[in-house]
Amino acid sequence: MQTTSRIPSLPNKSYFAMNRWFQQMQLAGLLYHPDERAEDIVDIETDTQVFDPAECELLDALIDQMFEVHGDKVYDVCIKHVHKAMGIKPE
Repeated sequence: MQTTSRIPSLPNKSYFAMNRWFQQMQLAGLLYHPDERAEDIVDIETDTQVFDPAECELLDALIDQMFEVHGDKVYDVCIKHVHKAMGIKPE
């Protein structure tokens, strides 16, 4: 049985792909600060880990790759989608 991953793919290393990845994470309600390791993300209501071990491994690898390629631009893209999720309009 094949299951659908909750984690979006990152088809290439482009800025556009990174932006789309953060957008998909935001739309899925899975967005978190890129400095955090995925295994440290806990649901506040249930006090359980949000991501399973396989997802954690994938997420940490993807975030590490984004920082390697894009540096601090990762923060800019992530915060843009955090603001979208919170209803904050861009300046």
